[in-house]
Amino acid sequence: MENWIPDLIIFAAGTAVGMLIALVVPGLTNNKKQTTELVAARTRMLADIKEKHNEEILDQAFRTTEAIRGELDKSLTTLRKTLDAVTPSEPDQPSSQGRPAIQLSQPPKPN
Repeated sequence: MENWIPDLIIFAAGTAVGMLIALVVPGLTNNKKQTTELVAARTRMLADIKEKHNEEILDQAFRTTEAIRGELDKSLTTLRKTLDAVTPSEPDQPSSQGRPAIQLSQPPKPN
């Protein structure tokens, strides 16, 4: 009967360790699951931010392209007016340098 105290202590310690393991393991599993969900959410957010940034870059590029097209149309109009003013009005007269006048096509209509 003298050995029952160590056996009781070992049994109590084993029971306590078993209960601790039963409490801690599900908590660790939930933390891993929650961490995985947070990483997935962060990844989605970053992808959305990147997509929005790319859309803004494309919008800015289109606006810049339209502005450049407008400036080119203005320059073409000015060039035509200049050529009309400089070139002789009668087609029978040869040019002073022996070269034919430059004929420009009509500018395309913007959409």
